[in-house]
Amino acid sequence: MAILLLLGVSPQDTSYWWELAKRLANRIYKDSHGDYLDVKLYSDSTGKYLLYQRRWYVVLPSGYKVWYRSPVAIKLPDNTPDYFEGMVLKELDSKRGWKDRLGETFAAGLGCGMAAIGALFAIVVSLQR
Repeated sequence: MAILLLLGVSPQDTSYWWELAKRLANRIYKDSHGDYLDVKLYSDSTGKYLLYQRRWYVVLPSGYKVWYRSPVAIKLPDNTPDYFEGMVLKELDSKRGWKDRLGETFAAGLGCGMAAIGALFAIVVSLQR
């Protein structure tokens, strides 16, 4: 809290930005169907914007889903901090389920294990010559 006071930012300001990041993260997660890796903070002479892509699909008569993307820009207040994009991404990452994170960890571990086994096999084969 002392660091916030030294920087001239009050805790109320910080809580406001976190609440705004949480609301925007909910909207982005719902609109993007979990594919939120393209969230960017953009600023120009007209203001600051949060850009992402909304995903939607159409089910064809054959049963296939065809996914489409449309760009979305959300106008942010002019005094939005530059680190706001990181706040939104942190909130989005916390929305992912534990099953997704466990699957990614398992896949990475399996890949490392396969590489280690391959290296050991190469060492054994080279020692037999």
